[in-house]
Amino acid sequence: MYRKFKFFLRLILLAGFTGLWSSTITLGYLTRKEAFEQSFDLVWSTVHESHWDETFGGLDWEKTRKTYYPKLRRIRKRADLVRLMQKMLDELDLSHYKVLSNFVEPLDNHPRGGYVGLELKYIGGQAYVTRVDEDSPAADGGVMPGWRLKSIHSRSIKRLVSPFLKADLSERKRTFYIQRYLNDVVQGGPNRKIRTDWYPPAGRALKVYMIPEFDERQESEAVGYLPSQRIEYQQTYLEGDVMYIRFNYFLPQLMSDIRDSIESASGTANGIIIDLRGNSGGMAIMATGITGLLVDEQTTLGTLVMKKGYISYQGYPQAKRYRGPVAILVDGSSVSTSEMLAAGLQEAGRARLFGEITLGESLPSLFKKLPSGDVLQYAVGDYHTPGGYRIEKNGVVPDEILIPEVKQLETGLDLPLQKATEWILKQNASEENDAS
Repeated sequence: MYRKFKFFLRLILLAGFTGLWSSTITLGYLTRKEAFEQSFDLVWSTVHESHWDETFGGLDWEKTRKTYYPKLRRIRKRADLVRLMQKMLDELDLSHYKVLSNFVEPLDNHPRGGYVGLELKYIGGQAYVTRVDEDSPAADGGVMPGWRLKSIHSRSIKRLVSPFLKADLSERKRTFYIQRYLNDVVQGGPNRKIRTDWYPPAGRALKVYMIPEFDERQESEAVGYLPSQRIEYQQTYLEGDVMYIRFNYFLPQLMSDIRDSIESASGTANGIIIDLRGNSGGMAIMATGITGLLVDEQTTLGTLVMKKGYISYQGYPQAKRYRGPVAILVDGSSVSTSEMLAAGLQEAGRARLFGEITLGESLPSLFKKLPSGDVLQYAVGDYHTPGGYRIEKNGVVPDEILIPEVKQLETGLDLPLQKATEWILKQNASEENDAS
């Protein structure tokens, strides 16, 4: 059960970042044994040839192969092969080393693929609603921000997350996985009634039955071995003519929306808030494009140190760019490219960060198809900010660390958003005073 659970942790992350796809075993002219052996060898050799650190962080990679390869003889199922290869990769203790596959059973039998239109924040062992979309099943059921989730289909939150609590995880990763898992389960399956029990901030517990809709959010195009994703984009104006932008992935289909929003802010917005909370990352090159819309001179976001050479991520000023104050919201679910953009603009002095320390998984990666039909994701270098800070395992530290409290969540107060808005308006007030 625990082995199955550990692999399910990978599925939670992949469901948020790379998705799961349908596939069949297409071994071609290879026998199953040959395909399994060649897949194992390809995973090991790819890491051996591409890893930037000759010492592998103190890990004897040759010895690691000798440890896991004999176990291959006992492997008969593809799911077991995937688990074996993933366990070997886990020895590296680094992010973005994963075997992507749908040939492993999920942790539970809860329906998936639906949409009820709410978002949960896990804190202090409880799950609180932080957002309810308009005209959604959750909104129709009367669910409101600040409500605490008691159970799903009579299964308490404590029972649902118990495997995560028993797992050997850092507190930051445990919270990240639990939050992803609960937000996945609460969406339910399309047209399959889901029973939820809630504690409103005031009053007795309530039962709410929702019928999840089919998730009709826009789907991105597949990029290489990266399957399509459900993407979200929101742009609105807050008090004081502050532009608010939120999106959940760095994917090409969203770049035109991001560009249009930032370019239109010139002359109309007193500041921009970019909300990267819950953003799972994506195409690193997009971070440089967004940077170019916000800076007046060439700006370095960071450097990727590879086995041979390095890549410097540069943002080049665009003709139409925004020069006003910029705030970025981050939390423990801001991952990868989100962390690169936030840290780079923070060090450049171009943005002020509000929220929680990020997850700390920022290694750019590539994908490679395996003979077994699965896909290997592997990091291609170690990423450092211009100041030499390593985001991997450490996370990005906001300028103003704002950890939500229960009372704030119950009242629906978004403290990081409030503080970011206040900071932007203060910057404008200071500029007006200086001008006068």
